[in-house]
Amino acid sequence: MTRYLIIHADDLGYPAGTVEAIGALFEVGVVTSASAMVNQPDWPKAAALLREHPEWDAGVHLVMNDGRPVLPSGEVSTLVDRQGRFRNGGPLLVRYPLLSLAQLRAEWRAQIERFIADTGRPPSHLDLHCHYPYVFPAWFRLSVELAEAYGRIPVRLPFDDALEQKAPALSASYGGFPIWFILRQGRRYRRMVDRRGLSRTNYWESSFSQDGARTAEVLLEILGRLPEGSTEILCHPGTEGWRAEDYRALMDPRVRRRIEERGIRLIGYADLRLETAEG
Repeated sequence: MTRYLIIHADDLGYPAGTVEAIGALFEVGVVTSASAMVNQPDWPKAAALLREHPEWDAGVHLVMNDGRPVLPSGEVSTLVDRQGRFRNGGPLLVRYPLLSLAQLRAEWRAQIERFIADTGRPPSHLDLHCHYPYVFPAWFRLSVELAEAYGRIPVRLPFDDALEQKAPALSASYGGFPIWFILRQGRRYRRMVDRRGLSRTNYWESSFSQDGARTAEVLLEILGRLPEGSTEILCHPGTEGWRAEDYRALMDPRVRRRIEERGIRLIGYADLRLETAEG
């Protein structure tokens, strides 16, 4: 069985040099997919780059906890604070009973529509920004329903085929949620995606883009043990701060050589259904 790999860059459009870094990594053929934050200040610059490169795989990074909404704040009043900004972390989670799912659906749909209008193409997939939108099934279900509505496009699923082995690490890295909670929600989300027949990767690898791990050596180790099937390696390249560590590691020529030596087949989310079916 073939090893398929999506090297996926989150946060395209975030103002930390993400456009320049992700564009450069697409050019050298290391990053094979990205997801756009269309509510961020550098999104117009990112959209222009995607229009120039229709061959680059790009989806929508659905946002509910960073920056301002695409819709007027009065239309999504339950999603924002008094300054018209999304809440994050604890303040977001504790307001779950007050948050309107209809408003969230409208906002996420508006983000997808902005992506389509600004790039002239549909998104290759949908994924969620940070781990908080995965806490409540109703929020994740909305993203799955939108993936169905926009052509049954793939979705990112952090709760992969190795969930039972990865749950402790996910607990430690993402919010400290209990292992039993991650297992329960993760299994539920896998069923939600698989029963609808939406494409996803078999495995999701987030260990590289973590504090203390953003090195070429970590990437080489991940590539050396890449399982058969399809895997997404998550990264957050930029030219500023900690994002520059991701960028430098991905640019290391040893990474591309390791991919070639192992016969790993690089794909994007738009290729996922076709390539995995062939494998």
